[in-house]
Amino acid sequence: MSNDLLRWRKEASSDEWSKLASLAKTSVGYLDQIAYGFRRASPSKAKQIQAATENFESIKPVTKENLVFADIRSSAA
Repeated sequence: MSNDLLRWRKEASSDEWSKLASLAKTSVGYLDQIAYGFRRASPSKAKQIQAATENFESIKPVTKENLVFADIRSSAA
């Protein structure tokens, strides 16, 4: 399953990304970790992120299922 949050991040401006973090009650750094595949969102956080992405008309929302079941990257070293 591809990472839909990374797609959302690439389509968003930095202000929209910051606003998403605020609406989802999390930090930009945590969203980055999920988007780039270093962490997987918990079901409750995924639900908050999905609801927050639905507040932006110009960008297609992400689904909570995509966030919960996203592939995790292997260690860098």
